Amino acid sequence: MSRKTITLIAAGVIIAAVAVFITWKWVFREAETDVSSQKADITMDAAALVQSFETNEDSANAKYLNKIISISGNVDTVKVNDDNITVYLKNPEDMSGVMCSFDKTIIDPASLKPGDKVKIKGICSGYLLDVVLNKCAIDK
Repeated sequence: MSRKTITLIAAGVIIAAVAVFITWKWVFREAETDVSSQKADITMDAAALVQSFETNEDSANAKYLNKIISISGNVDTVKVNDDNITVYLKNPEDMSGVMCSFDKTIIDPASLKPGDKVKIKGICSGYLLDVVLNKCAIDK
């Protein structure tokens, strides 16, 4: 191979890498959304949100998916792992609830106890036996 061909291949690889990086940042920029400073698109009770998905998941996806939702409900459990804190909102007698995922730097898990009434804001990611809210923050 000539030196010119190698230079063209290297330039093409660099341009492709830059294009992939820009596309990745554009597609995943929602992941960097700071929900705490944004107004909720929808405000409702956690049980009503779950009921919407259980009644008609397609309709609920169209209405709530990727929207910032402020929900109120009772803390069922709080789970802490290496990357995040997950707060489950549901009534003890209900099968499903709302799973709210917080970054560890956003919330002190000791501040929430089962039975506490809270208001949480997050981005709805869909329904997997529980409604899933990501990038959550306590809504004041």
